[in-house]
Amino acid sequence: MTQARALLLGERLDHRGLPREGAPLADPVPLATPEGFTAFAFRWGAVVFFGATAAQETAVVEMLTPRLTAPLPTPIEEKATIAEGAEQDGIDADGVIRLRDLSVPRLAVVADALAKSAALAHQEALLASALDRLEPVVTALRTEGRLAASSRALHRQIGHALAARSRTTARVEAEDKPEILWDHPALERLHQRLADEYELKERSAALDRKLSLIGDTTEGVLSLLHGRRALGLEVAVVVLVGIEVVFTLWEYVAKPLLR
Repeated sequence: MTQARALLLGERLDHRGLPREGAPLADPVPLATPEGFTAFAFRWGAVVFFGATAAQETAVVEMLTPRLTAPLPTPIEEKATIAEGAEQDGIDADGVIRLRDLSVPRLAVVADALAKSAALAHQEALLASALDRLEPVVTALRTEGRLAASSRALHRQIGHALAARSRTTARVEAEDKPEILWDHPALERLHQRLADEYELKERSAALDRKLSLIGDTTEGVLSLLHGRRALGLEVAVVVLVGIEVVFTLWEYVAKPLLR
């Protein structure tokens, strides 16, 4: 049995000039590693290890860290157990990934699924947090019919939601097939089984729905904020006009009478 571990380290990874192993792949990059373990790096900030010790993983992560854009405070992980020697590639009822062999192309397909699952988990957490921030605003509108918070607090909540939305819009396309399948079409069945096991398509579609919900909600709240601000300006104008009328009456009517 071989242990596989995917880590999402940041939003982007510059893999130009990385030490590569074997035939070049655009994504993922098979890293040149010491004997005993295999590792793949993805340009969207993930790295996947097969059979690595904790010390070996730490060494690779430290090597990749300077190349990261917006590194995460805590990496998002996805784990799996790999067994070789199967008659046919697949996944058993216990979730063990059974492969005919541990060749680089097969491991690259597994790495793709694990890395995408970790990336989806991160994006799901971002959007869940954004929706949690917007929920009190929506609840107040439903129960009280008004925006209960101050404009500054509302703008802050909307800002958090829009930041999460923008960071997730340019996400990894989880439904796309890994590039290695162009050269190894026989592995497409393995890819499909892994995509089904980790529900990549379904989770990606759920993210799209959440993105749409956040977009519609923030747009609606911003419209109400603008309406509230416009109403405030109208009230201020009416008050100023009223004050001007009072002063005019005082100047031309009340003041002469008092003389």
